[in-house]
Amino acid sequence: MLQHAAGQPASCHSAPPAAPWQVLVVAEGPAGLARTAQALHGLHFLGRRLQLHATTSAAEARQLLRAVPDMAVALIDLALDTPQAGLALVDHIREVMGQRGLRIVLRTGPRCGLPARRALAEHDVNACLEAETERRDEEALPLAVLGALRAHGEVQALHAAIHALQQRAITDPLTGLYNASHLTPTLERVLSSAQRRDEPVSVVFLDVDDFKLINDEHGHLRGDEVLRQVGLALLNNSRLEDCCFRYGGDEFVVVLPNCSLAQVQQRYLPRLLQAFDQLGLSVSHGACETGPGSYLAGQLLLRQADERMYERKRQHRCRHADGVPDRSGA
Repeated sequence: MLQHAAGQPASCHSAPPAAPWQVLVVAEGPAGLARTAQALHGLHFLGRRLQLHATTSAAEARQLLRAVPDMAVALIDLALDTPQAGLALVDHIREVMGQRGLRIVLRTGPRCGLPARRALAEHDVNACLEAETERRDEEALPLAVLGALRAHGEVQALHAAIHALQQRAITDPLTGLYNASHLTPTLERVLSSAQRRDEPVSVVFLDVDDFKLINDEHGHLRGDEVLRQVGLALLNNSRLEDCCFRYGGDEFVVVLPNCSLAQVQQRYLPRLLQAFDQLGLSVSHGACETGPGSYLAGQLLLRQADERMYERKRQHRCRHADGVPDRSGA
């Protein structure tokens, strides 16, 4: 619904005003800017007002787009300093700046000489307006902006849905950690970055001790809760740049960029194991480091950490069989 500001209901306990829609206006001259501002004055869409960013310069328009990343709509005159400079700006926005979500309305005039159909067909323009008279601008501009804002909202919703699907594809639904399918590409990215910066990378493999016994004695619901607790402990005790994975079953992996094995043993693992101890859990672990200088391949790094973890797991089982209390320190 398109509303004027005066049409908004008043309330003593109204919510804070929603952020305004950001709209770029690139007009041929000051008169065009003034006419546009008058036509759009006081308009609201979905309870949000419009905030105009106006210029007569393509160069300044590019600066505004960089400064205001959430620009929703651009109204661009076809004729600026040259008869078809608006199209060059459109192409720059799409191809150079990569702004595909921005809805662009191209405004043509008598001296432009470019049919609207050709502009829509050959350039990534969402709509065209023939801005011939002031009255036509007053009638057509609000409707064009309404349609553009609605389309922008639909595009944003689609992008959000795609992002959610992408996240679901790489996320373990039980723990909220990344899943095993995302481990290899993450390791490749982290190792590539580490080699450019000459930094170490460490990997930690973890396995919940006696997890089968937990399932057998307390049921799978308790087992699932344990896995969720492990995932939360990993997230709460890792840095933002660390990547935590549920590798499968009760096995977990943490990739730690710019972190040496000594730092893992002296800082990370004691903190993590203390968190597990507070949960009443025993966890076997193995850690491995690569770089700086020379770097192991990602799969070899994982294998070495896995082997070290299984050696601790074997020691835990031997202690458990001998009745010796487990102390899974760093």
